[in-house]
Amino acid sequence: MKTTITFSLIVICLFATFAHAQQPPRGNQPAAAQQAPRANQPAAKDDALDPTPINPATDPNLDMFINDWTTNAPRTMYGKLVIHDILTKLEGPDPQHPTRRGAVLTGITAISYGEVAAGATISGRAPKGEREVFYTTEGVGQITVNSKSYAVKEGTGFTLTADFDFQLTVTGTGPLTFYVRTYQLAADAAPSEFILVNRFDNDRRVGAHWDHIGNGGPNGLSLITIAPHAIPQPHSHPAEECWIMVKGESVAMVGKHIRPMTAGQAYKVPPTGVAAHSNLNMGDEPIQMLFLGPFQSGAGGRGGQAAPGAPAAQAAPAGRGAQAPPAAQAPPAGQAARGGQGAPAGPQQGMDYSRLDNSGPYNAATDANVDMFMNNWRETFPRIMHGNIYFRDMLTALEGTDPLHPTRRGAVLTNATAVSYAMLEPNSIAHKIDGELKDVQEVFVVNSGTGVITVGSKKVDLSKDVSFIITPGLDFKMTATGTKYLTFYVVTEKIPQGFTPKSTLEVGDFRGTPPVVKSWANNERPLITKEAGLSQYGALTQVELPSWAMARPYSDGPGVEEIWIATDGDADMLFGKELRKVPAGTAYRVPSTGITAHANFNLSSSTAKFIYMVK
Repeated sequence: MKTTITFSLIVICLFATFAHAQQPPRGNQPAAAQQAPRANQPAAKDDALDPTPINPATDPNLDMFINDWTTNAPRTMYGKLVIHDILTKLEGPDPQHPTRRGAVLTGITAISYGEVAAGATISGRAPKGEREVFYTTEGVGQITVNSKSYAVKEGTGFTLTADFDFQLTVTGTGPLTFYVRTYQLAADAAPSEFILVNRFDNDRRVGAHWDHIGNGGPNGLSLITIAPHAIPQPHSHPAEECWIMVKGESVAMVGKHIRPMTAGQAYKVPPTGVAAHSNLNMGDEPIQMLFLGPFQSGAGGRGGQAAPGAPAAQAAPAGRGAQAPPAAQAPPAGQAARGGQGAPAGPQQGMDYSRLDNSGPYNAATDANVDMFMNNWRETFPRIMHGNIYFRDMLTALEGTDPLHPTRRGAVLTNATAVSYAMLEPNSIAHKIDGELKDVQEVFVVNSGTGVITVGSKKVDLSKDVSFIITPGLDFKMTATGTKYLTFYVVTEKIPQGFTPKSTLEVGDFRGTPPVVKSWANNERPLITKEAGLSQYGALTQVELPSWAMARPYSDGPGVEEIWIATDGDADMLFGKELRKVPAGTAYRVPSTGITAHANFNLSSSTAKFIYMVK
């Protein structure tokens, strides 16, 4: 039988559809046209991933779908190839609720780690009806098929079937190690030829899902590199897809959960059709992962394998993101601005649930510059209000004519003139100054310290999370009573025409109110509401994000003003197509393009807290 070395297969199997994910530049178009939803992108802002909070009673248990090769006992193949299975065939009748950890596969037979000791030789023929795809991670060796020999080293991939014999010898001083994917061939599969590739024979390319960088791999095991501090597009689909951590450490976002991943671990995306997944690189060096899927069993001799990030033709008739969900899946109109608190989106036949911007990698000429929409109070100049309060503005009123392209960093607000951090020195008194508030009112949320505010006969003690509104003409006195500064976060709202500000001191204190879980993992409670006299926003809401949790990614439509202030802890976020640090004291507004994804996530051991508002 003819034996071939197929280096071009790398390009065929890995990058065949990257052009689908990369749209031509639109830098010469007007700003409004540049921000319009892409032609293959639904106009709605939601990503159509399951918007409901985490529910252990109904959601798949992610920990059953992730495993490490060290947890499984070894088995031997071909004489001296020691195999540790990571993921194996499904056990139990329900693919969303396997009965044993790692026993989750339906289209693939096994995902394994293999090792051959230094100086050892293995030989034989793959079992009939199976294809074994090897990716070499360490060591050097030589494989011989039909009297022809080929070098095997890191980055080399090859496939074995029952159509030929092989012999593999370890020639280096250390072991030869592999990751192995095993799957059944279709009954009518054509006879196979020996295929060997090496990814280092190809240049790298940024491919689909924003940040996937690849330069090849054997059919069925494609190596993906993710750059430092990068997040590929969270997305979902119904076909079977698995990932193996090869080098470095990542954070796996799977379903509504995040988990740390180290080399030797693999996971399968729970087959709900709306289980988001992504692999975040929070480190300073690239990480390497092997991609397997999307895979449809029984789809032919190659197992129905699609290129990474490509539309799974067997799973959905349309390209990724080309089809909007049914009207029943859209969030109620009254909840549109909040980013998907509507009814859960259930999987449907032929539906693809990727709804974030899938136009390709970040493009500075067309994508919103998210750094213009965020700021930290420590990087701004102080001003004095009410006689003795230091104000440090994080966000200010829009500068420029286009709310999607502000001309100064942080100058992005349309319904407020400032989002600020404020400080009052112990024993200092803040008070009314005539003419200081003109056409605006200030909403204060106590961040730290203690104090007291008095208006007429009404006196209110101030401490963390107590809120109040100072309106034009309100005759107040406020004193910091503790030994440390009394600090606040302050939103300066515009007073619209026809709105009458309150003439009394209005206070919000919801500290005893139980939180409500939203957007997968956010614990939310109001701080102050419209009833207290807010002029623009429905409420200022406190959001607590637990340790090792991520909120659901979503985006805002045109004209929506959504603002977040990080108040406690050091969090991270997906912002557009990029990752950003969100230390306490940072505020950001979400660019309302309809496809600028955002989601806060907490990789620390303590709870992160935010103030959230939207109009």
